[in-house]
Amino acid sequence: MLTLKKFFQNTFLFFNLLAIAGLLMSYLSAKISPAVWWVPAFFGLAFPYFLLVNLLFMVLWVFSKTRFAILSFLAIAMGYGHLNHYIQLSGRETTEEGLVISSYNVKNFYGEVDTKEDNVANEILKYLQSKEADLICLQEVTTSGQRRFTQQKSKLSHDSGLKFVHASKTGGPVSYSRYPIIAKDEVHFENSANMILISDLLIDQDTIRLFNCHLESYRFTDAEIRSLDSLSFDKQEESLRKVRYTGSKLKQAFIKRTEQAEALHQLVQDSPYAVIVCGDFNDTPVSYTYSKAAQGLEDAFVNSGSGIGNTYVGKLPSFRIDYILHSPVFESYNFKVDRVVFSDHYPISCTLKKKIQ
Repeated sequence: MLTLKKFFQNTFLFFNLLAIAGLLMSYLSAKISPAVWWVPAFFGLAFPYFLLVNLLFMVLWVFSKTRFAILSFLAIAMGYGHLNHYIQLSGRETTEEGLVISSYNVKNFYGEVDTKEDNVANEILKYLQSKEADLICLQEVTTSGQRRFTQQKSKLSHDSGLKFVHASKTGGPVSYSRYPIIAKDEVHFENSANMILISDLLIDQDTIRLFNCHLESYRFTDAEIRSLDSLSFDKQEESLRKVRYTGSKLKQAFIKRTEQAEALHQLVQDSPYAVIVCGDFNDTPVSYTYSKAAQGLEDAFVNSGSGIGNTYVGKLPSFRIDYILHSPVFESYNFKVDRVVFSDHYPISCTLKKKIQ
């Protein structure tokens, strides 16, 4: 006869196995294109939660059935390489001069809660000037008819001695450089307002290709986010409709970003120069988007960051979605996520130095 203790133990094990399955599925999200099979992408988005649940199960089993603790331990060990994309215990710093890079999604200078106040742009300007960066990559900058941006770009260029290049028509990414900009191009994605801004820079005697990227977002409005917060078991039909709608938006964004990340990877592969890739990928490190975009490149946070690398202030997608990647000819130092709340993203920065051959 099944004892009560055995029943709870089996139930506990069942939910542990579900958590393990979820964690393993999240690993697949970095390997399988959502255009081929989109289901793992949802699990990849929840990787940190599956990880924490498995850690909890592992600890709890230690006090009852120790041999079962190895199940979650093995599942976590299989994806150990993903952990350092979310958290770093010690950074790599230097006081020597190098190429200082800053990347920031400024949300059209509207502030975290769409205040549309000019002082938000002024605060961002002060912040950028304080960084004394050699390269600045901004995302979500509306250029057409945007008085706020027109004022700030001229101030930033004049006060900091930076040259700038921006998208020709639609707005979007804007790049500033302390070094000569010798060529410019832009890649617009089909059926999307997102794009990649490309700049060739003459830095000392070397030409460097800079990619300033803003990949497909989920396009959730504040009202839709609040609607998800109000899900209720008392209104199951309405809640189910909201969940389906949210899932549909996520799926569409996963698939669009797949195409964009593959296009970015091909552009990097085709570059005759060493590259720096900055921007808002709108996806977490355990994703096909990140694994494809970062293929063959170094991640500045992984190599020189410290602490938790989350860059998004909002709820979805949470965690780390903004990146600075670079060719292996560089070494990164002093990676920082500055917790200033002038946007729904945190700005990131690092220092690059060319490796001594």
